[in-house]
Amino acid sequence: MTTLREKRRTYTFTLRTMAPLHIGSGDTYTQKEYIYEKGYYYFPDMGKVYQEIQQKGSKVTETFESFLMQSGNRNNRQNPRLVQFLNDQRITTRNFGGYSIKETKLELEADKKTPKGNINEVSAFIKDSYNMPYIPGSSLKGAIRTILVNQHFKGDQIPWGAKQGTQFSDIFHSIRVSDSKPLSATDLILAQKWDYSSKKSEAKPLPVYRECIKPFTAIHFTITAIGEEAIQLLDSLGPLSNQQYEAYKRRFLKDFPSKYLQKNVQYPLYLGAGSGFWTKTYMDKADPSRFRRGKMKMVGNGVLKLTKAPSVKYKVNGEIRHLINNPDNLYEFGKCNFLIKPLEGVD
Repeated sequence: MTTLREKRRTYTFTLRTMAPLHIGSGDTYTQKEYIYEKGYYYFPDMGKVYQEIQQKGSKVTETFESFLMQSGNRNNRQNPRLVQFLNDQRITTRNFGGYSIKETKLELEADKKTPKGNINEVSAFIKDSYNMPYIPGSSLKGAIRTILVNQHFKGDQIPWGAKQGTQFSDIFHSIRVSDSKPLSATDLILAQKWDYSSKKSEAKPLPVYRECIKPFTAIHFTITAIGEEAIQLLDSLGPLSNQQYEAYKRRFLKDFPSKYLQKNVQYPLYLGAGSGFWTKTYMDKADPSRFRRGKMKMVGNGVLKLTKAPSVKYKVNGEIRHLINNPDNLYEFGKCNFLIKPLEGVD
């Protein structure tokens, strides 16, 4: 248990997305719930859409309800689309609240025959009560825990939360991570999942699309360490993350072309959905065989999880660099860098 007398240290933690990053809300949007027009994907408040349609009378309302009940095939390019319904009913207003995401023009690059904007399903990014994307502190804390378990505790059984009937001594309870400061819809892009197979030496697109924070976005957190052990762990987090990355390269990344592996500018960390099995486990004792059943079985060490986004340039000491070093616009899904600094005068 922590006490009021224990030493505390507060840190600023700045996460820099080096690639598209997805933290899912569990919600998905189909073509019946978004509008693609003029280079933007518009995700309206469907309650406001319904209110607008009710003003058109009972016949249009019944037609809309029937439209919502229509089923579609994942691979059918003629799935029911909200934009087509609105156009058919001569509803031109787009003042339905919600938010818009600008297209990257890479969303459907793998399927030239599919009409622009014809993405059947999009996994939503988690958002706050004001509909602003953010990263929960629990997500970042899980990524920090992976680094510490691999490089400090070496796989020892470290408690995660209190257990009834046992003394509470969870070191991770003493590391308290805030939710990030909110971002905006302008920080989002839509990104498709790509898998690179070392066995086939090729990247393959999958029909999986996610709302993602765009590359090179800065995201800010506050972390508080309570007690000497927690403070020591956070003071050493940067060097431990470097060790974790080198171990990850030896265990997994070595099997893939260097052109798809992004260089680090700061301390490395992988976060969110799509980053892959080896970024979320204790590597020395991981058992990938439990992922080798059925259609989604893991072959060998698995595939490199990639996604497409526009190339991004940045400057270091006056030198212009690129986040990626391949002509395919492929990024390592969920790759981030970070800086952690103690706040002065708050120990």
